[in-house]
Amino acid sequence: MNSRERVMVAFEHQEPDCVPLFEAWIESEIVKALGGDTYIAREKLGLDCMPLGFHPKNSKAYGDGIDEWGRVFQRGQYHSGLIKSEEDLEKYSVPTSHAQDWFPDEKIKQTRLKYAKDFALFFSWHDCTLGLSYLSMGMENFFLSLYEQPELVEAVIERSTEWTISLVEQANQNEVDFIILGDDVADNSRPLISPKLFRKLILPEYKKIVNVSEVPIIWHSDGHVTPLLSMIIEAGFAGVHSLESKANIDLADIKSQYGDKLVLAGNLDTTEILCQSDLEVVRRDVERSLKQGAPGGGYLFSSSNSLFEGHNVQAILEAYHYAKKIGGYPINF
Repeated sequence: MNSRERVMVAFEHQEPDCVPLFEAWIESEIVKALGGDTYIAREKLGLDCMPLGFHPKNSKAYGDGIDEWGRVFQRGQYHSGLIKSEEDLEKYSVPTSHAQDWFPDEKIKQTRLKYAKDFALFFSWHDCTLGLSYLSMGMENFFLSLYEQPELVEAVIERSTEWTISLVEQANQNEVDFIILGDDVADNSRPLISPKLFRKLILPEYKKIVNVSEVPIIWHSDGHVTPLLSMIIEAGFAGVHSLESKANIDLADIKSQYGDKLVLAGNLDTTEILCQSDLEVVRRDVERSLKQGAPGGGYLFSSSNSLFEGHNVQAILEAYHYAKKIGGYPINF
């Protein structure tokens, strides 16, 4: 069974030969430490999934300055949002044709030629309906505007959804096997907006996004998302990623409640486990994640966020290599 077959079996909620290994985002510092190229880094980790899609040079998202959606970045870090009015919204709403810039023909062709046969290809985008909206407006302004300017908030959310749909359509046209969409909607204790408001404002937008895709979409959010998972299923998402253990996410409980309806990806702790040098501690958390998530299939082994600066590269390597070593089905260690 090759990597692609392994991943697609997991999406069918069945057990492949071994647990698929996945990582949605690997930041540049870790990529450099693992070889200087995202594909080399993923090969060194033994991942079963390869990204298709490239951050275009004409986008300032997560760069330095004001990006296309009114978000201000300083040396790659989010700083603030500029949308305060309808005029601002018009200024910071790019044509949906801009989505094509994420899929340059020659790079897509080369990547598909090298990886499409044996690996699952995925497209990832972080910040869609809710996240792109509150970052574009600035978080304080966004949450105040929920009460003071609800029509503006709804218009920004609609813009963010339309943009996400354009990316999803492009990803489908480029024949990815699945998509992962990031939309951080919670902190470590609760969702950022109430489930009632989430149902009103966000759920209908999520349904629009899912409805345009012919391939499964995994929904990503950090934080305590458990109160929202029934709506994630209702929206039609195929899976959920992050499952942050430090946000009171019990993977065994999530598996019991939702494992037959959602592919589960993540839960390996990134805030402590991947930051220290005791590799036995790393192995224990890998074992816990696999024991809780893998039985019965429908699980992708992954960190609970991404691989980023401050992680111990040896801990990262050990986590993935050990997961590959012990992750054969049936899970019986």
